Amino acid sequence: MTTPLPVFAEPWPEGVTHRYLTHVGATVDVTGGGDRTGYRCTGCIYGSSGQYWHENVAHERAQAHAEKCLALPRPTQ
Repeated sequence: MTTPLPVFAEPWPEGVTHRYLTHVGATVDVTGGGDRTGYRCTGCIYGSSGQYWHENVAHERAQAHAEKCLALPRPTQ
């Protein structure tokens, strides 16, 4: 039996251009573009921490993190 993926009915936060879904429902959000691309996990503290990367590098790092992160999404309230 497989667990269904969560449905994201709400719009993405302002500035998020891409999202990578983790195994437990958090996301790694990518913002910006070109040489000023950043990323942040919504489950843990992983992210670019104010540093910007070329878009290709940021996407690779965001996707690699999403594939292994097991932190649950942080509550919104």
